[in-house]
Amino acid sequence: MIGPVAKTDAAVMSAGSRAYSALPPVLQGILLVLALLAGMVGCSIAWVDQQSYVPSPNICAPSQVERTDCVHVQRVMPTQVPR
Repeated sequence: MIGPVAKTDAAVMSAGSRAYSALPPVLQGILLVLALLAGMVGCSIAWVDQQSYVPSPNICAPSQVERTDCVHVQRVMPTQVPR
């Protein structure tokens, strides 16, 4: 026997669904509204956070000398670190 700890996701969802449907309809509605509000708040926070996103510059490859739509950077050769 595997034991009670090794439940599948479907079993957990089924148990949660049975527990939710056993609640009175008014309480089900309140929980549904609270879940929707929590989702809306989370999406709003993510949207506000996205407004300050600054994309990384498009770095040119060393062979793309003629391109003007990317940032050309000075390549630094790696140095040998003494041991």
